[in-house]
Parts: sequence; structure tokens; C-alpha cells
Amino acid sequence: MGVVIPSDRRQVETVYADWWRGDSPMRMARRPKLGSVVQFALPNGRYAYGRVLHDAAVGFYSATTDGPGEPPIGSRDFQFVVGVDDRTLRGDAVSVVGYDPGIDEADDWPPTQAIWDPLTGRPKVYIRGEIHPATVDEATGLEPVASWALEHLIPRLMSNEA
Repeated sequence: MGVVIPSDRRQVETVYADWWRGDSPMRMARRPKLGSVVQFALPNGRYAYGRVLHDAAVGFYSATTDGPGEPPIGSRDFQFVVGVDDRTLRGDAVSVVGYDPGIDEADDWPPTQAIWDPLTGRPKVYIRGEIHPATVDEATGLEPVASWALEHLIPRLMSNEA
């Protein structure tokens, strides 16, 4: 299938309108919005859920379910909070199944995370979109800043399944 180039303005407007409505195969899935609840099917037949936060982070609820579309909306009991890459959140394996509004502004941000400089070994902390110097004690035990892909998220989600 080749690319068709519209020959007049009306055709361009129609192609753009189709793309914007999602009627075009060229449309790339949108990243879920802040507060969206995304669902992940686990290999054991259960479902895990995550709440989308600022800065590409997702808080993964501790609770999982036997059936799809049953997220624990309102819970703030998270197994872990990590960055999730765009390809994963826009992919076919992940679907938005609800909306969990934030309680306050702080609720929409990931917790403080650690950054360890690979050259100097010095720690820094990531707090609400900003990076600050930190002591070893302040950074030790924090989740490292990273962007996780689906193939790495599933085993981590499964590690809490009994």
C-alpha cells in the first residue's frame, strides 16, 4: 500500500479529520492521561492495574483481579511506582479501564526517586520534575529513576503474585 497524497485542500482536511477521529491506520495511540487507570494482563490469568502519574510514571496497585476491568480505584496501596516507556503505554497490551482522580497535587507525582551518576557515583534525587543533589543516605533505598518496558514490568508485577 503506497502513500496517497491529497491533491486539494478538501482532501487534506478530510484525511486530517479521519486521522484526528482515529479512523486512520496512521493514527498513533495517545498516551493515557494523568489519573488514567491502565490494565495489564498477567501470564497467570489475573489482571494488574496502574495509575498514570506525572513524568511518565505509573503507580502499580498492590491489588490484582481475576477479571478484567475491575481496578481498585481510590486505593493508594501501590506495589511500586516506576517510569513506563511510551511504547508500552500506547501498545495493544495495555488498555485504559478507568479514571482515578488525584486527592491533591502531591498525589499526582511519583515519590522521590534516586539517580546515581554512573561516572562519579554521586547520588541525586528526582522530586516533582526536578533533580537535586543528595547524600548517600537520602538516596539509598529509593526506587531508581528508569523507564520500564512491558517485558520487564510483567515479571516485576508477577513477583508479588502468590
